[in-house]
Amino acid sequence: MPLLPPGLARGQRGLSRVVVGTDFTLRSEFALARALRLPLGHGGVFCVLHVAPVLDGQGGPGGTQSGERCLRKAVASVCRRLRNRVDVEVREELGHGDPVEVASAVALASGAELVVVGRPHVTYPVRELAAESTVRRMARRLGVSVLVVVPHPVRPYGRPLVAVDFSRESRRALELTLRLCPAPAPVDVLHVADIGEQEAALRRANAPAERGLMLRQEREDQARVALGRFLAPYREAGRELEVRVRCGEPAEGILAEASERGSDLLALAMSAVEARTPLTERVLARAGCDVLVSRHLLPAS
Repeated sequence: MPLLPPGLARGQRGLSRVVVGTDFTLRSEFALARALRLPLGHGGVFCVLHVAPVLDGQGGPGGTQSGERCLRKAVASVCRRLRNRVDVEVREELGHGDPVEVASAVALASGAELVVVGRPHVTYPVRELAAESTVRRMARRLGVSVLVVVPHPVRPYGRPLVAVDFSRESRRALELTLRLCPAPAPVDVLHVADIGEQEAALRRANAPAERGLMLRQEREDQARVALGRFLAPYREAGRELEVRVRCGEPAEGILAEASERGSDLLALAMSAVEARTPLTERVLARAGCDVLVSRHLLPAS
């Protein structure tokens, strides 16, 4: 019998350490509500983080309330929600300075597996994420996986979509998604075959349209075979996985599939800190659902 991938072997254990960032806005409330629905394992740690240099809220001296007091209120609310999980430790972290740097330091120090943050609704026409957008900087620089939550009714994930390119990183993204969405939740797994260069070469050669159709069908068939092999260990373990294959520009294909499938979670993979992330940033800017950016640090050389 084949050995299961390490991530799958522990796939039903739940997360051990989660950090949730809050600035006490509505989008942070949605992020907190989502984090409370994630499967926390026995002995897990749930950390609520606030990073602010000044004052927030209403009602204190001068019409404001300190970030520390707001944070304690948020933590008290989390403790009430988790009152039946005596095995889960709830922590609070109040930081000062750059939110991404503080979140990275807290996640590293606590051994967090996931950082959860909120994001506003997508507006149309869609705009690119600003260069200094916290969400964009989190995706680029944070050394752990990030779950970006959009405001919507919070319920267990029912139709997650994982985009894979058959790399080790995308395998880890799939395994993390399986942990966030325990069985029997079905998971759609998508591979987008980028045939842009081949199609451009056919156009330059004035090839008949049939050649383009044959190319697309050939690449889709190859992708289905490769995806079936990629998913074989998970299916043998009893997980329900649906194969999805498209041809075209990867970001557009991922967004189109998520929209057509009505996905409520979209998972992507990244490998190293400070990586260039044009695909991830385009998906983050335009996706109408939660986005999981799976990030695993490379071993130190």
